[in-house]
Amino acid sequence: MATESLPDKDLVMVSKPKISVHTRIFMLIMFFTWSLALVFFALQYSREVEFKTEVLDSRLQMLNIRILDHLEKEGSVTPQFLKEIGANDSLRVSLIDFSGNLIFDTNGTHVKENHSNRQEVLDAIAKGQGYTKRRISSTDARQYFYSATKGNKVVVRTALPYNHTLADTLKADPVNSYLIIVIALLMTVLAWFATYRVSRSVKNLRKFVEAAEYDDIDDYDTKRFPNDELGEISAHVVNLYKTMKLTAEQRDKNLRNAMFAQAEKDRIKHQLTNNINHEIKTPVHVIQACLETLENNAEALPEDTKKQLIDTAYDNVKRLSLLLADISTITRITDAPEKIECAEVDVAEIIRTVVAEMKVYSPEEQMRVHVEVPEHLPLKGNPSLLESIFHNLMTNSIHYSGGRDVIIKLKNVSPDYYVFTFADNGVGVDPEHLPRLFERFYRVDTGRSRAKGGTGLGLSIVKNAVAFHQGTITVRNREGGGLEFEFSLAK
Repeated sequence: MATESLPDKDLVMVSKPKISVHTRIFMLIMFFTWSLALVFFALQYSREVEFKTEVLDSRLQMLNIRILDHLEKEGSVTPQFLKEIGANDSLRVSLIDFSGNLIFDTNGTHVKENHSNRQEVLDAIAKGQGYTKRRISSTDARQYFYSATKGNKVVVRTALPYNHTLADTLKADPVNSYLIIVIALLMTVLAWFATYRVSRSVKNLRKFVEAAEYDDIDDYDTKRFPNDELGEISAHVVNLYKTMKLTAEQRDKNLRNAMFAQAEKDRIKHQLTNNINHEIKTPVHVIQACLETLENNAEALPEDTKKQLIDTAYDNVKRLSLLLADISTITRITDAPEKIECAEVDVAEIIRTVVAEMKVYSPEEQMRVHVEVPEHLPLKGNPSLLESIFHNLMTNSIHYSGGRDVIIKLKNVSPDYYVFTFADNGVGVDPEHLPRLFERFYRVDTGRSRAKGGTGLGLSIVKNAVAFHQGTITVRNREGGGLEFEFSLAK
């Protein structure tokens, strides 16, 4: 039962209407605005009533002083005098001694009640003057406004009946109240527009979050935000999110590329291992077969057969040695290029050295080498790898081109690179083979390549050595016949 009631509770929570930021801020400002207006209205009302009360008391105090002055001169107060000073029939005048006894009262002196406990009398005796805003008279049961002033011997007290006229006089002016209400209403309108402007940034941020949730922020315009501090912060948040998104996408892309590169590296290593195993098996089996034949039939074999077997084993040992050397070179370039040392070298000198080494070939295998390279071409690189570039290209031309001439030429020089071409005038290769010539162990003619003692790694070494020197290499068939390699080497 408990588990069934949870969805209903969640449904109620989800369906509960949300109060917008604009409404919340507006209601909060309205609470403080109208609270302040009410407090100000109450203070203003009380101050105005107090002011009008003090004005009325001052007027009565002036009458009291005139009565005291007359009393000092004449010794008594007559109705005629009261009329002369403007005291009408509604004004009540009383004379009270300091003991609180009523000496004279325009309503009659028959009242014997002691007045020492009247607040206005107490204040007048203590402070010189005092008033009571509203009190019912014990004489005629009417409400009066009393004002008392202390003289040398008596206290003069005047009183006005608290009727509708007097009540209206002492009321606060409604114009001030209307003014406060108008100001509060104006503040309400201004607050609505101000909070709407502030909430606009929040609304736009909310729309941005919704767009970000669906990954649709590429075209989001930050000009939607108002031109203020909050709008600037909101726009900065949006731009920061976009930057983080681009950074995350670039990171993911780099990670995918790294994973792909690692997978490709593992694939190449696996392929290389399989190819190495395949390439090594042939010379090993040949060497093993030759040695087993010599060991088991040493006495029965003729001398020329023994020599042939030994020569065959020796040739395969040399082939195996070359294969291991080439594998070592490729492994060094691809797996640990940072450990390969570089120094200032002269490429022209390396080319001359490679050309001189070609003299070890028989006259039938030697080729005419045409070098169109300046005397001095300095760059920073690895001497052995640079030599392997020209050596393997030269060996490839001698063994497989079928031509008689090789042209080594410096084609172009830029501030950062040397660009070389290496061409022969042989038969070239079929176009379908060109894209794969730099693959490891790839041979155009498998039987002929093995017969020449090739390992299938020469051109792959060339490509990797050029790449180590921050260059690129391409190959094409020449129009007049043969292959032309074009490659660059960074200075």
